[in-house]
Amino acid sequence: MPARIPGRKTDVKDSAWIAKLLMHGLLSPSFVPEVALLELRDLTRYRKKRVGEQASERNRVIKLLEASNVRLASVASDPLGKVSSSPGLPPSG
Repeated sequence: MPARIPGRKTDVKDSAWIAKLLMHGLLSPSFVPEVALLELRDLTRYRKKRVGEQASERNRVIKLLEASNVRLASVASDPLGKVSSSPGLPPSG
């Protein structure tokens, strides 16, 4: 892209330069993904957000339990895991 000089507004010069590049066919079109790919990206972002929220909540619960002198981490490697959430019961599955 165009070089920038500190302290100067270059919008007009930049747009003129881009227009010249376009007139000479030196710009390639932008990539616009298909709707299916956009939906997949949205779902991926949503899942990543939810996984992060889940981890935050797990950490919050563990911190709350430890503040109450309940130290599950010293007994179970994963305090909120499948086995530790159902003590004495056979694993369901």
